Amino acid sequence: MPKIKLLSRIRRSVQPHFKTTALLWLYLLCFVPTLTDLAETGALPQSARGWITEVGGALVIFFLVKKVRQEHFKVVALTRLDALTGLWNRRAFDEAIVDECTRQQRSGLPLSLVFIDLDNFKGVNDSAGHDAGDRTLQQLAQAIRETIRAHVDRGFRLGGDEFALLLPNGSATQAQVLVERIRQSCLAHDPLWSAGSLGISAGIVEYRSPESVENLISRADAAMYVTKRARRSGMGDPAQLPV
Repeated sequence: MPKIKLLSRIRRSVQPHFKTTALLWLYLLCFVPTLTDLAETGALPQSARGWITEVGGALVIFFLVKKVRQEHFKVVALTRLDALTGLWNRRAFDEAIVDECTRQQRSGLPLSLVFIDLDNFKGVNDSAGHDAGDRTLQQLAQAIRETIRAHVDRGFRLGGDEFALLLPNGSATQAQVLVERIRQSCLAHDPLWSAGSLGISAGIVEYRSPESVENLISRADAAMYVTKRARRSGMGDPAQLPV
């Protein structure tokens, strides 16, 4: 993915999903010049010119701190974004699923986890080349971004041709509809999909409070392999009820 596109995606993605309180304490530096003068002279500025100097210095520090925090968020995001697809990576997934399960325990609202694995991806790599395989992954990522709810749901590339979706306040039934929309989007925009060379196997589960994160992930992984085996045997997708 071109660097400029990745940086643009970082700017759109970082704010909703990272703690915006990071490095807020740096803004206290805005008061350092005034406090320093107060400590040295025992008094605040007595003239308008003095206050203008103090305020000007504080504004300079404010904008420098703002820039530092923006760069910090970019660096944090780069360590949690998949360079090929622009989706969140495994590290981001491991952090997000803990946060979402904790939030679900407090709110009681549904939380669905979807594991997605591409069918016949190795065959595409072998027959059409790795560039075609990369385009396939990017097409799936684009379909995910266009289908999930912005700033609510999150899509991840866990590695290789394995993806995951976290859907706060989303039921298994809603997740099933979303996966089908992703599938149809890929069919409509990529000839490899429309030719039948590729497919999606998805495992959909709802969080059962107070189960562990590890158990939730294990159930989603198991559900995905049930679907994959059914598709390989020609049975199609089994009913995607929570398992």
